[in-house]
Amino acid sequence: MTAWTQLADENSYRCLSIEAAWDEIAADYNDLVTRCAATARLPGFRPGKTPRDTIERRFHKEIMADLSVRVAQSLGREAVRGAGIETLGPWEAFEIECNKGKPFRAKVRFFAMPEIRLPEPADLEMADDGTDPRDRISRRLLELVRFDLPAELVRQELDRDGIGNSAPGTEAWQAAADRVRLMVILKQIARREGIEIDGKDVNSRIAEKAREFGTTIKDLRTELEEGDGMARLQDLLLAESTLEYLLEKTKQ
Repeated sequence: MTAWTQLADENSYRCLSIEAAWDEIAADYNDLVTRCAATARLPGFRPGKTPRDTIERRFHKEIMADLSVRVAQSLGREAVRGAGIETLGPWEAFEIECNKGKPFRAKVRFFAMPEIRLPEPADLEMADDGTDPRDRISRRLLELVRFDLPAELVRQELDRDGIGNSAPGTEAWQAAADRVRLMVILKQIARREGIEIDGKDVNSRIAEKAREFGTTIKDLRTELEEGDGMARLQDLLLAESTLEYLLEKTKQ
């Protein structure tokens, strides 16, 4: 069973220490070895016929690196949920110890969700200025709901856009800050109103994006699950559903 311990705050972050026995992650290791064996191309062996021990020796570094990412993501989510903590933005795993046959250890750090006052749908009604009504609602939400946003979250958002060198006060910085703040607000409204995203919604969007990117659903899902892509996709779908809900409410 995965164990977690809450640590002292670190540079404005809150931290958890997590640990799991090898038996708990062995299935993930075996899955990665199997995937590697299916695609490996080594002299003297037919595709898919390379002995397992050869695969493990030849690709040990790559397999363990993938295992570290996969397990840190899954156990990190489990630890944060178990601690009953709501995070502001994504959390990050660090000081990862991942070795075959030994317990997995890591720390996760995150910003805790601040207390914010949410507006009612009636507060969002605005005159039609010819712009997309979803944009109008988004702007109104940002006007009404103010809270401090850690600079690190803005930098992470900018990094995803490939413009991580943007400085505070620039247009790019403000745009990134608004995106992060809006996502937080919409997620809180979704929780209050009981808006949820189910697996069918996620699967449909993954299939749509797989066609768009010219890849398979399985490969795209694996890529999303090994980073924070799946969480970001779910957040995006939840934000879209919440905006649609608010749009309908403001029409009444």
